[in-house]
Amino acid sequence: MNIKELANEYITQDNCFTAHPIYVMVQEMVCIGVIDYDYDVICSYGDGKVEYETNDNGDEIKLGYIWHPVEFFLTIKGAEKYIRLNSYNHTGALRTYISRFSDKNSEMQNLINNIILK
Repeated sequence: MNIKELANEYITQDNCFTAHPIYVMVQEMVCIGVIDYDYDVICSYGDGKVEYETNDNGDEIKLGYIWHPVEFFLTIKGAEKYIRLNSYNHTGALRTYISRFSDKNSEMQNLINNIILK
């Protein structure tokens, strides 16, 4: 995909109700380890999870899982292509997650405004 095609895709894609400029993350569900029964998982992306498994001694253990960023893209199409072509390299589930560049990130603001949105 050349810059003109990338710019067109970026401008016309669904921004999922997120203010521009956006970026798309590919995230993987990863295990953060055994957690105490009195604690829960808090994921910065809002939806960590807990699973209960039995260890080799027959004891039930509580495992925490969170979404961990793997790659960043400007388009949903690029992120979905990455997932389709590279999922075999990952052990956890993969998903896309849309976020926005901060107004204080002048480098990305300038890049997108002067190359993508020009």
